[in-house]
Amino acid sequence: MSREADAVYVEPSHGSPFRLPLAGVRAVRIVPLTAGDHHMQQARGGWQVALQRADGDVLVGSALRDWRLAHVLAKQLCETADLPLDELTAKMFSRVGEFGPNSPGM
Repeated sequence: MSREADAVYVEPSHGSPFRLPLAGVRAVRIVPLTAGDHHMQQARGGWQVALQRADGDVLVGSALRDWRLAHVLAKQLCETADLPLDELTAKMFSRVGEFGPNSPGM
């Protein structure tokens, strides 16, 4: 991932590289996705990283199955584009890393 002027260039390990224009972008967000209905045996979901804009989000690649990968990607975008996490995403991930398997109450 790199920044050139008004865009971030992403070269994923799978798939083609793509460009994310930064004009109007206010923050980076992670959106939890759900899919399925009560007739399905297993619900499917994922985590979509997006650039928050007033006129709608710009999706960053495909949805990721693991929240940890989405969190890493969002943090990389924040650092590369000098953007904050949006408020809800920051709250959702504010305690990541505080608890482990040997933490009290686990």
